Amino acid sequence: MEPTQEPSSGSPARVVTLVFLLLIGFTLVLMALSFPVGLYAIFSGNLSTQLNSGSFAATYLWVGPLPAILPFEVPLGGMFVGLCVVYAAMFLGEFLRPLRPGPTIRASLKSGVEGLFASPFLAILIAIGFLDFTDTWFTYAVQAAGAPIGNPFVNVDAFLEFSSLTFAPLREEFGFRVLLIGVVALVLCMGRPAKQALKALWRPSVAYDGLAVRGATAGIVWAAVVFSSVTFGACHAVCGGGGWDWGKVIPATWGGLVLGYLYVRFGFPAAVLAHWGVDYFTSAFSFFGQAAYGINWANAPVEYSGQLLVDLDVVYLFGLACFLVVIYVGIKKAVAWRASRSQPGLVDKGPLQGVLAEE
Repeated sequence: MEPTQEPSSGSPARVVTLVFLLLIGFTLVLMALSFPVGLYAIFSGNLSTQLNSGSFAATYLWVGPLPAILPFEVPLGGMFVGLCVVYAAMFLGEFLRPLRPGPTIRASLKSGVEGLFASPFLAILIAIGFLDFTDTWFTYAVQAAGAPIGNPFVNVDAFLEFSSLTFAPLREEFGFRVLLIGVVALVLCMGRPAKQALKALWRPSVAYDGLAVRGATAGIVWAAVVFSSVTFGACHAVCGGGGWDWGKVIPATWGGLVLGYLYVRFGFPAAVLAHWGVDYFTSAFSFFGQAAYGINWANAPVEYSGQLLVDLDVVYLFGLACFLVVIYVGIKKAVAWRASRSQPGLVDKGPLQGVLAEE
């Protein structure tokens, strides 16, 4: 009987993985550039005749579907810098988690592209591409069906809009994910050690990790995800959504489901960074186009080459690749699950083992 060898991907699979890694690298460059690009737009003084980086303005947080106005004003320039530091720190934190990108990438060249999901950092990047791609095409489909999406960008001050888009990932993930999902997970952890219960706010899957019977607990957590997503979608149209029409509810609800999944399985930073990828990353170059070249930011997607490059990447290159990879991995996992159900003794030791394992 010949000894078994560890399976490795063939040449075509290795080429696919290499191409995908190149797209990840290109997108990472654009993401890194979006920080100085955004800082230039905010501090150039060219975005608005009414506001600048030294202006103070009132802001708010979401408490579930309800906006709560803060009892003080914030310096817009300082807030923007602080938010950029927070997002950069989150990226760094995810990069430094166990199973860092380098070893994971090397392993994926043998195991296949699905092995990239073992790195939380790479999984978040793939989630950003997947969410950008699906959100864009959901919106196109809704518009093609005749549903009004609305236009929140009419007569909105560019400086205020960019500041709002930059704050939205933290503000909305706290209000719709932490308060509507994390608090439920926290309550489910009552009676356990305080440290474990508090971890459920950071990553709600802690509420059912390790339980011998996890069905009911997991079901409540995922029901909270659905409720949060529907609420998130509805609020875009009826809770001061800033010009969105009812057609926006569908893609926004879908986005809420993806973000809720990321929050439950990977934690708060994953949801925030994926949201950042949709709100900030896909728009930062538009505002830079106005600040640097006088191109109206709302027209930048068709008039400014920098924004055109980002749109090309998230809609047709990186975004499409992430969508296909997620579908491929999902199908492969479904096949493995069915095989394990039909052969209870079968243990999957392939590259997907531990991909979504919790810390």
